[in-house]
Amino acid sequence: MNIVADLEKLEDQNYGDWEEEKGPLVKALTEMHVEAGEDEDNFNRFLMQSASRFGGTYIPYLFWDKLSYFYENPDERIYLHELLAVFSDSNFDDDEQKKMKPLLVTYFAREKDFDINKLRAKVIDKAHPTVREYFLKLLSFVERNQKATGMYCEKFELLKDIHPDFTLLNLPITQLKEKLQGV
Repeated sequence: MNIVADLEKLEDQNYGDWEEEKGPLVKALTEMHVEAGEDEDNFNRFLMQSASRFGGTYIPYLFWDKLSYFYENPDERIYLHELLAVFSDSNFDDDEQKKMKPLLVTYFAREKDFDINKLRAKVIDKAHPTVREYFLKLLSFVERNQKATGMYCEKFELLKDIHPDFTLLNLPITQLKEKLQGV
């Protein structure tokens, strides 16, 4: 797999179209994601090469994987911070914001204050005012809504080991548990 060449080919194929219809792009990136995910170093190269492309469309999927890894290795946050830096500079579309919300709430709830402060200084405080406001709202949400935050964390805990599925992640917790029992 030649990640750079494959991503450039995908950009050429989807030039101008991906902003209107992201489904085919996400499907193609998912196939690359699965193939790259077989080897951690290869996946990290895929992550770094794909995150800043396509207006950040695929960042939530990458963040999901790295958040799952963070659950198992709490000292491994470098790629999460890299993805957040790229996300803050992306097109920042509503769709990506909605997908990132439960992931960010989960991350902020599990992260140490020291590292959140570091993230704020390096990324959040330097971001565009609307982007900064988005992050600060989520940080405030985590602080003020412990029960809802706990539900986000519980849902991600149930789903962290599967390929990113935002439809499942958006289900209410009872429906999610029922659906997972049926699987």
